Amino acid sequence: MMQSIKGIFKDGMVHPSEPVSYPEDHPVIITFLDVATSSKTVGLSEEKNQAEWDRLFSVIESCQMETGITDLADQHDYYLYGTPKHDD
Repeated sequence: MMQSIKGIFKDGMVHPSEPVSYPEDHPVIITFLDVATSSKTVGLSEEKNQAEWDRLFSVIESCQMETGITDLADQHDYYLYGTPKHDD
């Protein structure tokens, strides 16, 4: 499972802005956001930011459809491009 956590980099260390419940020495990947890109959401109030996420999820929900294909996420290359199914 992957989890994205917001935070800041200060004094050479990453400080999460929310509690993290992973064991010590758990591997992580840290991605630094471009200031110009991140300032678009950093300056938004929490309510406006949540409203934008709600709007996105609403669009996604309105576009979903029932295909009856139970392994679509796992075998999407097979259904999109005709590649052989893989065994995982």
